[in-house]
Amino acid sequence: MHLQKKKAIEGRSCRVTARRETCLSLGSVAEMVLIIGAGRKISRDEAVSIIDQNQKEGLVLQPANTENPEFICSCCGCCCGMLSMHRQIPRPLDYWAANFQAAVDAAACTACGVCAKRCQVGAVAVSEKKGHAAVDLDRCLGCGLCVPTCPAKAITLVKKPVETRPPENREQLLDIIKAHRKPRLDKLRVKGKIVIDAIRTGQTHLLKP
Repeated sequence: MHLQKKKAIEGRSCRVTARRETCLSLGSVAEMVLIIGAGRKISRDEAVSIIDQNQKEGLVLQPANTENPEFICSCCGCCCGMLSMHRQIPRPLDYWAANFQAAVDAAACTACGVCAKRCQVGAVAVSEKKGHAAVDLDRCLGCGLCVPTCPAKAITLVKKPVETRPPENREQLLDIIKAHRKPRLDKLRVKGKIVIDAIRTGQTHLLKP
């Protein structure tokens, strides 16, 4: 079920968009979606139009973790499980990869706050003391939502020095997941790291249930 539709059924509306057709399936996954009646077939132009509208409204494009993606999700911070998890971890970029990050030109920034409102993972904040926006590089996904709407053109995307390339297809992805499956002790270590990171970064509010 579409996450925004699920929220509406629960009596909670998405804070970013009222549209329901935002995510795309490709290839064999698209065929399965059509067979079960969970979606409809669209043209290339309509797909591009949907993605364009998603970005204008402030949804984060999240393709599958493969070079040949079978889906492209467009997600908000209030409905998406992955982005919600991202917001709840003190240092989320320790656990998943991003090849780009946002950078602010402090001299050009007018501290209008548009970038902070656009960010779906709380990675941008405006410092009243410094008088400009700042990016938390432990949180920034490099999605680029903050770039096109900055009235002062003070934000750009910068490529990280080390590039992370995803596996070619789903089969390779599953092999990697299987090879790196962690035993129970390592899972406990990860939980311990999250607690320590929350304390070190002053984000102990994230530890509350």
